[in-house]
Amino acid sequence: MARQDFVKGKRPGRNRREPQRDTIAFPSLVQVGQVGTARRIAFKPTPRNLRWFGQQPYTRRAINTIKNPIALLDWEIVPIPGLDMNSELEKQAEIAAYCLDHPNIDDSFRTFTEQVVEDILMGAGAIEMQVSGDQLRPLWMWPVDGLTIQIFPGWAGGSNEARYIQIVGYGNFVGNGIGQQVILRNDELIYIRPNPSSSTPFGRGPVEIAFNTISRILGVGEFAGNVATNARPSIALDMGSGASTEMLTAFRQYWRNEVEGQGLMPLMGMTEFDSQGKSRGPNVLRLYPEGDNGLYLKYQEFLHRELAAAFDISPQNLGVERDLNRNTSEVAEDRDRQQAIKPIAHLLESHITREAIHAKLGFSQLKFQFVGIEQEDEEALAKTYELEYKNNAITPNEYREARGMEPMDNDWGERTFADMQIAISAARGSAKIDDPDIDDGKPSAKSKDMPSRKPKPKRPAQ
Repeated sequence: MARQDFVKGKRPGRNRREPQRDTIAFPSLVQVGQVGTARRIAFKPTPRNLRWFGQQPYTRRAINTIKNPIALLDWEIVPIPGLDMNSELEKQAEIAAYCLDHPNIDDSFRTFTEQVVEDILMGAGAIEMQVSGDQLRPLWMWPVDGLTIQIFPGWAGGSNEARYIQIVGYGNFVGNGIGQQVILRNDELIYIRPNPSSSTPFGRGPVEIAFNTISRILGVGEFAGNVATNARPSIALDMGSGASTEMLTAFRQYWRNEVEGQGLMPLMGMTEFDSQGKSRGPNVLRLYPEGDNGLYLKYQEFLHRELAAAFDISPQNLGVERDLNRNTSEVAEDRDRQQAIKPIAHLLESHITREAIHAKLGFSQLKFQFVGIEQEDEEALAKTYELEYKNNAITPNEYREARGMEPMDNDWGERTFADMQIAISAARGSAKIDDPDIDDGKPSAKSKDMPSRKPKPKRPAQ
């Protein structure tokens, strides 16, 4: 192993104290006998279908349920935990905030966030970063179509080694240099992958997970639309074996002109006899269910629930509002925020902090965070603080500090519940009022000036 470790330590661009990995990254992509894996790239399948599926009504509603709340959040640049803000950090925070608020010429932070979050839900979010010579705006960022980014899975971590390549038109890279290609280092691109796995360098977004479900929704929706708009009949009329060609033609004309209207009814004649040798009369044949059953509405509702499950949201966001009341709806909204919105927001926070603020700007003592993402139930929070206060775990000022309020301007704000009870009991036992605003029961000046009122005599009972 000594010789092997020596060879590993000679990788270009590697830090002298950085250990070398022995295992193979993404071994499922490596075939037996394959060579040159470091320069072989991996591409994400079916990007065109993912983009097209993302424009369908129910898919768009699911994407907006997660994207819009994140885009509307306020954000801030704050010191990392354990550090206090000082003058130097304030300057760095102002520079980082300006870079994020003006990522490029075309985008604001909101439009920038909307594009990145939507790409994350598709399967991959990407942000290009470049450093400028302006000290007040040293970092520029552009949203990149993450589905056009292909990855070198054998990237070993070198600072000058290519890790990503962008292919124009969702094409597959064949290594012959044909077509427009952009080579990118690791410090030039933030690649955000949802649901990461050790089996593939790509993530799996909700649209990709619901690929088959969206396809079935489109198929059954098109069928139901054709049935509803074309008014196709669900039955066929068999005139029996005794019907001649002239009779069928005359009956068809009558049916078209007097009965059918806009639709067409299939007519047929079959020779069939019963056990007694008599021919069978007219008969109605049901081709497929009628009404709502023929539109497969229950199956469509099932597909909508399946799509909601892929996005970790409640079916009510897709219009499935059966058996809902106020309590279940509020619980579903809280669950959506915890399971769908917060994970994507924290994923974006971590990448901007680690790769843009720390690695690219060099502000290692600051971090980016959204404001209001940790939304809490105020009523439940107040009950929790009440219980903690009665158990002498906190003081009123500690509660006020957690709520963002100023501390009380007296000594009672630093007293526990037990201290308050002792003080109340002592005041009751002494029967003495220590409040200087009260004159020990003596009438005040205001009370002397007021005319006295005698109580009215009670009327004798009849």
